[in-house]
Amino acid sequence: TDLMKFFKTVGFKPSEVFFVPLSGLEGVNLTETATIPQLTSWYSGECLVELVDSLPPPERPYEMPFRLVVTDVFKHPQQGLCVAGKIDSGFLIVGTGVVVMPGGDGTLVKSITINEKNVDYAVAGDQCICVLGGIDITKLHKGDVICEPHAKVRTTYKFRARVLVFDIEVPITKGFPIDLHYQTVNEPAVISRLISVTTNTKANGEVVKPKPRCLTKNQVALVEIKTQRSICLELYKTSKSLGRITCRYGGHTIASGMVVQIT
Repeated sequence: TDLMKFFKTVGFKPSEVFFVPLSGLEGVNLTETATIPQLTSWYSGECLVELVDSLPPPERPYEMPFRLVVTDVFKHPQQGLCVAGKIDSGFLIVGTGVVVMPGGDGTLVKSITINEKNVDYAVAGDQCICVLGGIDITKLHKGDVICEPHAKVRTTYKFRARVLVFDIEVPITKGFPIDLHYQTVNEPAVISRLISVTTNTKANGEVVKPKPRCLTKNQVALVEIKTQRSICLELYKTSKSLGRITCRYGGHTIASGMVVQIT
């Protein structure tokens, strides 16, 4: 019950949330429906694999601007400079000229590898390795976003996010320092403004209290965050992966949420 309340707070519909009892240690109800009386006496649903197979496949945004988030940078003995990452949206073809953000340096895609096989192109959802030419390795970093020159990802030092505050011991106040985690990167940042407390994390959430002095556990709030250097972000409504953030402090996750405005 408490977990379902949490899911509702962050925007999940009860009809989209499933609970499956299982035992990873003994494999009960993982790949086959359980038959043991201890479970069948109160649970009659599907096993985990059956439930996962019945879920609708995620939509791949092929037609949106190309975005590849870099998860690793390395030099191959024969091929040269390589980057690994997942294509968040769009598609990539061998021989295409691209731009690495937030630096803005241009480069050329010489080859693409998926599952150790060379391919001519890759699309949204693919995890791939790209060999790049015409760029120095010092210009590439984990967390950079590779995109099209005419449709670059947005970069910013300041943005607004709607966050859910977790079980924290110290209230969050204006100027609160955090480690901002997004994609595969963490950046030092500051919560520069507490704009309002709202009823939920959705855009239509009603304002409960404007300009609060502090935020406490289980509150949903609209805040402004400033980073020390320029970072790549998208609005959550445009890109869920590039618009999702997590805030940590002292080794603990204190809040998470979505980007709603980039300034």
